[in-house]
Amino acid sequence: MAMTDISALAQMLNPKDEGDSDSDNDCVKYTPADIGNSKPKSKIPDVTPSTVKKAPAGKDIWDAEFVPEGVSTDHEETRPQPQYDVCFKQNVGTEDMFLGMSGKHPGSNDELIITISLPKTKTSEIDLNVTDERVDCWTSEYALRLHLPKPVVSNQGSAQWITDKEQLRLTLPLKKRV
Repeated sequence: MAMTDISALAQMLNPKDEGDSDSDNDCVKYTPADIGNSKPKSKIPDVTPSTVKKAPAGKDIWDAEFVPEGVSTDHEETRPQPQYDVCFKQNVGTEDMFLGMSGKHPGSNDELIITISLPKTKTSEIDLNVTDERVDCWTSEYALRLHLPKPVVSNQGSAQWITDKEQLRLTLPLKKRV
């Protein structure tokens, strides 16, 4: 508490008597809002022609620089979405099963397993892009844009093609909470 706050509190509790008047109109009313410094006024942002971005040309309602990286602006995808499964995997050892030493519980998962069925597809036709929050898989027949339920470590994942089932299996480690 600053010295000005203490003096303002003292003035509120013991107002100076200006003539012994019993009238309420003569007395100065103090409230808790009167204690301390007044609130600083918020600064209005500078809006000058150099700071304002111009509207995009043509019929576009936004400019490409306003769209976050990795978000597609193609809304006319005609390829069907392939079937896929998303499963969580927990690595459990004997110390977890019998002794419970690692502190794992049923909700603590280590990896995310995504299995994508791509019938009549060759591995050379698959275009795969994995980020920390999304998996994109495109072929000539299918298009999949999958937002992940939890963030993953995309650069440590692995992909495996299962030939007899014509499936792509992605194993992605989940990001650890700090």
